[in-house]
Amino acid sequence: MTVAHDDPHVARLFEQMVRLVAEEDGDPLDVHEQLLELAQANLPEVARYWKQVGTGVGVPDTAYKDGGPHLFPDAPVVREFRTSGTTGSSRGSVRYSRLGLELKGIAVAARARREIAFPDVRPVVLPFAPSEPAAPHMAIAFDMARIVEAVGDPRLSTAVVGADGVDVELLEQRLDAAVAEGLPVVLVGATFAFVNICDALDARGRSWRLPPGSRMYDGGGFKGRSRVMAVDELRAIVGRVFGIERFGNIFGMTEIANPLYDSADTPVGPLGERPKAGGVAGGPRVRDPRTREYLAEGPGLLEITDYALLDRPHVLLTGDVGIAVPEGVAIAGRVAGTTSRGCSLSLDEMTGGAA
Repeated sequence: MTVAHDDPHVARLFEQMVRLVAEEDGDPLDVHEQLLELAQANLPEVARYWKQVGTGVGVPDTAYKDGGPHLFPDAPVVREFRTSGTTGSSRGSVRYSRLGLELKGIAVAARARREIAFPDVRPVVLPFAPSEPAAPHMAIAFDMARIVEAVGDPRLSTAVVGADGVDVELLEQRLDAAVAEGLPVVLVGATFAFVNICDALDARGRSWRLPPGSRMYDGGGFKGRSRVMAVDELRAIVGRVFGIERFGNIFGMTEIANPLYDSADTPVGPLGERPKAGGVAGGPRVRDPRTREYLAEGPGLLEITDYALLDRPHVLLTGDVGIAVPEGVAIAGRVAGTTSRGCSLSLDEMTGGAA
C-alpha cells in the first residue's frame, strides 16, 4: 500500500529528518529504515532494484535522466530542478513536494551555519551563480540563496551572475564596499566560474586584499573541460586575485538535497581533491564496483546517503569515483565511460560571458 504525502506518518518522519539535519539530533538508523520502507512501498521499480542488488544500495544517478523515481505522485510538484547535461545528452530532473523542498532549504541553511558562519559578524556572501528568481530550475541557485539568507550580510550579499554573464562591475562594487567596511567575504560558486571571473578581473587589472577570514568555496570541478587545474593551482589564482588564504570545496548534485563540505585540507585525489566526511545527516561512502561492498580505503563507486531527501530514495550512486581515506571520501571525477555533467557546466556557459 502506497503512503500519501499528507499521511501522518510522513509528517512525523519529516519532523525527525528536520531534527537530524538541522540540529544533528536523532537516530539516523531509524530514519534510514523508515525511508527504505517508504521507498519500497511507493516505488515498485526501486523495490525490484533492491531485490536484485541488495536493499539500500544507491539508486544510480542515471535513473533521473527522465525525471527519475518520485515518492509522492499524489502531491503537487512545487519545484523541479534540472541537471545541466552535456551537448548531445538528455537533461535529468528531480521534483520536490512542499515538504521535500522545505526540508532541503532547512538542510542547506543549517550546513552553511555550521561550515561558513562567522561567530561575530555576517560576511558578504557573493555567489558566482545566478539568483534564484533568474534560475528557478537550477539547484545551485536555490542553494546559494539559502546560504546567503542563513549567514550573509543582507546589505551587500548578492548573486553576481545575470542573463548576460557575470556582472563584473557589481562584483567590484561589493568587494570594494566589503574592504571599506572591513567585512569578510565568502566567494562561493562553480569551480570553472572562478577561472572565468579571475580571467575577467585580470583583464581589467583588478585585485584585492580582502579582510581577514575571507574565503572561497568552489564546487563542480572541471567536468568535460579542456582546461583542467589542480586544486592548489586554482587556489593560487584565486588567492592572488582576491587576497585570501582560506579555501574549501562543496560537492553538490541536483539529485541530492544537502551538499558536502571538505572535512580536511589533505590532498587525496589525482588533482589534490580533499576528502568529505559523513555525519548524522548522511554523507559519502565508497562501494566496490564488483562486490558492492563498502570499502574502508581506496577507490570505488561514490555513494551518498542524504537524510534531507524526502521525495526520492535517499541513497544515490553518483557515477563518480570516490577515494576512501581515514578523513572521509575524496571525489575524483566521473567513472570512465559515464556522462560528464553537473551544474558547473551550465554556469560555465553563463560566466564565460564575463567582460
